[in-house]
Amino acid sequence: MQRLILGYCRVSTQQQSDDGHGLERYVEALKNFGIPEPFIYFDVESGVSETRKGLNEVLSQVQTGNVQMVVIPNFDRLTRSPGQWENLRELFAKYNCVLKTLEEGEIDLLSPDGKMLGRLKAAFAAQVRDRIQNHSLQGHKKHRERKEPYKAVFGYLKIDNQLRPNHDLYPESNKSYFEVARHLIEIFLEYKSLGKTASEFRKIYYCPPPSYSGKIHLKPPLSHGLKRWLENAILRGKLQYLSFGHKTPQMVVEGSHEPLISEHEWLVIKNIFEDNKARKKGVSSDNLKNPFSGIAKCINCQGLMTLKANYKRKDGSYGYALSCRRAREHDPRCSPEYANYGGVSLEQIEEIVRGELLKHAEYLVAKTLENPSKTSLVSPEAVALMETIAKLEALNDPDLKEVIQKKKTQLFLLEESQKIKTAESQERNQRFLDLINFTDEFWELMSVHSRNLLYHDLIEVIWCDRGRIDVVFYS
Repeated sequence: MQRLILGYCRVSTQQQSDDGHGLERYVEALKNFGIPEPFIYFDVESGVSETRKGLNEVLSQVQTGNVQMVVIPNFDRLTRSPGQWENLRELFAKYNCVLKTLEEGEIDLLSPDGKMLGRLKAAFAAQVRDRIQNHSLQGHKKHRERKEPYKAVFGYLKIDNQLRPNHDLYPESNKSYFEVARHLIEIFLEYKSLGKTASEFRKIYYCPPPSYSGKIHLKPPLSHGLKRWLENAILRGKLQYLSFGHKTPQMVVEGSHEPLISEHEWLVIKNIFEDNKARKKGVSSDNLKNPFSGIAKCINCQGLMTLKANYKRKDGSYGYALSCRRAREHDPRCSPEYANYGGVSLEQIEEIVRGELLKHAEYLVAKTLENPSKTSLVSPEAVALMETIAKLEALNDPDLKEVIQKKKTQLFLLEESQKIKTAESQERNQRFLDLINFTDEFWELMSVHSRNLLYHDLIEVIWCDRGRIDVVFYS
């Protein structure tokens, strides 16, 4: 049996893959060497990680004894850890597998000189990694201390260490980069999907080819880069910096440049991300099939009711009903008879809920006016942090500078969280007060999005009992 030749490559970050096309270039180089694409493995992960899926697959195949050679673009694409290199070298040598780089050829794994050279390469790779990390952190630290932007993002230019809207014309359009960036945000708010947003943007605007190697802030941030771009505080008129490494929150401070996103829009965008992360469209989507997701429950087992197609319409679409999933799947926690939805469709349940809302509208408005939801702008936790920061600063100890900065970061995150809660509380109160005008006509004018929000704001649970519906409002 002929032994295999495998290829392996790696980039550290998704940004290197998306913006620099590093992964594509490495894969192409391995293909040009003669390795078929199905035999090329890759990772988008750190060179010191022990959990790289692609590398572990290569090592698993090496351990079968069926691999003749593993080819890598260069040494540091395999590892940047001296300790990890020793383990890899021993594994390749044990199974008589040749390790070859496209830059320097075969690596000697057995002779004393070869071992020493390999250890030196691993040490140099680790040193380069440490230097890159240090330069990055020092650069962020310098810009953070001066309150200068680290770099521009799509829609902006960095001029004299200040961010300015990029008013240059975007290629093949009559709009500026800043206007195109704003339109990209509006497309996302409309479609609520990164993939659909990227697809729609490509239909409207010119997009650079994959081989583009120009300035990153002039390239529209599609694919994975779109989420990072939307999350960037620069778009909200702020500046963001690394705090104390990648595992701690980023520092965000006020900027002086024109924002692309309002604070309200940022709340909406965050909610969309959270909904998408949970692999459901949630109440923020106008296309939500089950508007009672999370609040409709089985009276017997208290499990969630889920959609079940119950008939096919003339136009080919399906009508839906709510049915207990546990009962349908013969889960012992529920009885099979509760899979029966009693011939009540989803549309009929909405009619029942609307009727209950009409009955309770006056009571709900009176209750809201009597006990409006109050959210303090300054929480006790924030006050305690402020006092701690003031005490630490009064000590005037340079060694406490990092501790103080961490406390300030915690305070900022608390304040931002409190602002979000306050905004949500005010919006909820307004939705309750709108019930003053709650009539059949008012209901018809409401968007699907507004109805879904109202359901989840007002209704604690909808008990479903084989076609019988009981709506319970929050007390």
